[in-house]
Amino acid sequence: MKTLLLVTSCLALALFLMSQAGSFAHQQYETVTRAEFPSDPDTRFVKTRSGRVHVLDVGAGDPVFLLLHGTGRSVADWQEGLAERLAPRHRVIGIDYYGHGLSDRSHGGRYGIALWAEQAVDVLDALDIERVTVVGHSAGGCVAAIFTADHPERVDRVVFIGHGIAMDPTQIVPLMPGFGEIRMARTAIFGDVFSPEHERRLTAAYTIRGTRAALLTFLRRQYTIDGLRLVTGTYEDIRQPILQVHGSEDASIPIAAARKLSSRIHDARFMPVAGVGHDVHIEAPDQLAEALEDFVSGKLPNSSSSL
Repeated sequence: MKTLLLVTSCLALALFLMSQAGSFAHQQYETVTRAEFPSDPDTRFVKTRSGRVHVLDVGAGDPVFLLLHGTGRSVADWQEGLAERLAPRHRVIGIDYYGHGLSDRSHGGRYGIALWAEQAVDVLDALDIERVTVVGHSAGGCVAAIFTADHPERVDRVVFIGHGIAMDPTQIVPLMPGFGEIRMARTAIFGDVFSPEHERRLTAAYTIRGTRAALLTFLRRQYTIDGLRLVTGTYEDIRQPILQVHGSEDASIPIAAARKLSSRIHDARFMPVAGVGHDVHIEAPDQLAEALEDFVSGKLPNSSSSL
């Protein structure tokens, strides 16, 4: 018994020291208290009832698209091509989640899909927008699902990109106490970078204090507190038409997981994109923009097809 207690105590101490070392190492990257300026001319800060949000706001026209990014990302992903392709005919709104991008980092242990779904409502209210077609990439699909299920009156249609119920292999280590803190401390940017401008925008976000702690909080919540919500009826509750777009080479969320999710959806259209990975909106923006146009105009069939 004494041996077990000693081993347990030593393990707990080791994990504590690892987490502290990770927290200290964050400081080499996180040098800014708060973003002073928006990242680009087409972004701005919007004050909402829950905090200050960094918002991409381009184009004009109906329907309005609300773009929700994936884990550890920001509106920078949408600025890699999709937003500009939709803007000539639609108003396009993208938000940085709290704890991500240039938005506030003042929500403690609440960083997760429930907070971000409510944040989306707060942004739409602040911009006086009643209804949208919501587009969620990867974890953004979780946010889109909860937002739609809880606020069906605000959503016309739903689009999932690279979204399914599966564990991304890159997120396994961050889930482990101690090891997660060390992993985050060594992470300059979470995820892939596609251009110099993309890197500039993402780097600016990762210099803000609290970024890695917020990301780690979410990674652990999504497989525990937040994840429970997604396996107990959320997708089944959605009655709006849904378009699922998925890269055939997606290594983060296997296409089989996305197809399995389709079986839970009331009104789903599944569109695989050949030769493309997890980031369809960046790797194939022209094909995706065309599919979105067809979807909102009612031209897509009520069955699976390919891009």
